[in-house]
Amino acid sequence: MAMTLRLPPDLDAELRAAAEEDHRSVQQAVVLAVETYLALRETAEIKADPDALRALAEAREAVRAGDVVYGTEAVHALVKGRRAS
Repeated sequence: MAMTLRLPPDLDAELRAAAEEDHRSVQQAVVLAVETYLALRETAEIKADPDALRALAEAREAVRAGDVVYGTEAVHALVKGRRAS
């Protein structure tokens, strides 16, 4: 998707400086910021779901017990199932 992003001058300067410091283009820095924002929202959604937290605690115990757990995909499936119901 192509878009125009209008930032206040001070934020634009800070973004450009941070991108240069991190050896990224401004576009790469913005993509990373959007990815981070979406991941934080997803994490907040999982933390707000008591059933998801319980499932994560059970998964942690299964790992400690040596059982096989299929990581984040299992959590994503759980959250998707909760949304559907």
